[in-house]
Amino acid sequence: MMKEGTISGRQLITLIIMAQLGTEVISLPHAAALHAGRDSWLAVLLSGLAAQIGIMLMWWLGSRYPTRNIYAYAPLIVGKPIGAVINFAYGGYYAISGLLVTLMYADILNRWLFTFTPKWPILLMLLIVIGYAATSSLRNLALISQSFLIVPIVGFVFIVFSGNQGLEIRNLLPLLTEGWNPVMKGIYIAFSAYAGYDLLLYAYPYIETRSKKKLLLAMTIANACTIVLYVAVTLVCSMTLGLKQLAVIPEPIVFLLKNYRFKILQGVDILFIISCACIVSATVFVYFFLAARAFQHLRGRGLGKQHVWVWAIVCGCFIASFFISKRDSIMQYGSMQDKLSILMIVGLPVILLMISGLRGTGRSRA
Repeated sequence: MMKEGTISGRQLITLIIMAQLGTEVISLPHAAALHAGRDSWLAVLLSGLAAQIGIMLMWWLGSRYPTRNIYAYAPLIVGKPIGAVINFAYGGYYAISGLLVTLMYADILNRWLFTFTPKWPILLMLLIVIGYAATSSLRNLALISQSFLIVPIVGFVFIVFSGNQGLEIRNLLPLLTEGWNPVMKGIYIAFSAYAGYDLLLYAYPYIETRSKKKLLLAMTIANACTIVLYVAVTLVCSMTLGLKQLAVIPEPIVFLLKNYRFKILQGVDILFIISCACIVSATVFVYFFLAARAFQHLRGRGLGKQHVWVWAIVCGCFIASFFISKRDSIMQYGSMQDKLSILMIVGLPVILLMISGLRGTGRSRA
């Protein structure tokens, strides 16, 4: 197994929270409302609980191979050829995920702030900074994420206070007017917002904890924090704007902050959007890091160097951005990526866990 620095339970919590957020905190209320209607907050909550089940499955899988990451133990479970295919699939998945998150954020910047600025300079600056960070070790990424954690905390406070006036609880009632079918669709849409907890597949052997239960607790705390943030944002937007407005405003939280007046601070919406660069960067550099590590594990002793893979991914993403420049194209690929997320962070781990259990691999061989 390639050498990697260890991280603490607290650093794991920070990494998971930042990896999960991305641009979803800005757009999730709109996306959930389109499918779940008034019950969007319920769909977001249930999606978080579904993610918790996914966390427990990954924790269970990782506990069978406590000294190896998924890229190292996948070949042990299914054999080297199929294991290499799985590693390559994860590398491609994380590279694509990082690209789409960056494109979505650049699109938001382009529509709200830099209307007359081409997207490519924005993307180039973002990708250079993200690429430089992604060449670091897991421990350094955790330290960077810890320094960025203040951004979602302050943002959460502003979001809550932005909706302290004009909240209308009747916008949430009655519950389940159209049954559970819209809620189930909303759960599917909102589930991708919790993607990022799959970092555990790689990070499991590098976490300093006294017991496996402490590790699971750290993951649960991180996911719970994300659930609280997402549900609070969705509730504030739903009670303030109403269903019809949520359906036509892609970034409702920015719209709310734009109308928020603070005596000593103007342009809260602008400050919020720019500050989200920290959150987006933390999400994407985790993705690029995981992608580079996946490609390195295509060969047992390591294939290439991490920084070479990272910059190759950055260059590939920048070139690809010229072919996915329109918002409709970004959203279309985003919808495809939602389906891919289900396969990569739910389907494959479950399959590996089942095969590992049937073959009796892990634990004693780890």
